[in-house]
Amino acid sequence: MSFGFAAGRAAILSAFVCLGAGASFAAPATQVASADAGDRLPMVPPAGPGIFTAQKQGADGYRLTAAGHKFTSRADVEQYLAWRAADLTLEQDARWFTFEEQRAKGDTAPVPRRDAAGPRYSFRMEYFRPVWRYKLKGDADWNVWSPYADAAFFADGKDAAAITDFEVRADIVLHKDQMDDADPLAFEADAVSDLLVNQVSPPE
Repeated sequence: MSFGFAAGRAAILSAFVCLGAGASFAAPATQVASADAGDRLPMVPPAGPGIFTAQKQGADGYRLTAAGHKFTSRADVEQYLAWRAADLTLEQDARWFTFEEQRAKGDTAPVPRRDAAGPRYSFRMEYFRPVWRYKLKGDADWNVWSPYADAAFFADGKDAAAITDFEVRADIVLHKDQMDDADPLAFEADAVSDLLVNQVSPPE
């Protein structure tokens, strides 16, 4: 018997001995990867009590509010609210929603114009501009910041560290008919959800 044949026979016997003793072999790499992928399915954590509310307004409208006490960034909170708008739209068996701007007298930001050649679907996030209100340490009353007024975002400076409470509010209208591609305030729910689902978490 050659040395190579003897070594091979010994390896085979050793494998059978291991099986008999209850040892197991590792799953193929493809199976492990597949199981890991299933554990990482996209999911937005559930919001805590009082963090998110959706108030019905009229036949197809909703007022959405996200609130919290630990300010992170404007983008974090507004993107979470946009994702909730998309999620609610799909939950109500609608296809798209329009964002209703909450303008006041004296607001100076230009009103978005219809543009048939403009960005589509989830690429209009710069037009999702909700109004904020907030309290700083020692405040008894709410302060308001509007993206349509001629004022810098309140938390761009020293105020961010002093914020104790904040709320962000967005009014939307749900639609089930054909998407209005020319409206910059129109958002396709599927596209917005796909864009944001792996990027957002509820405020705290």
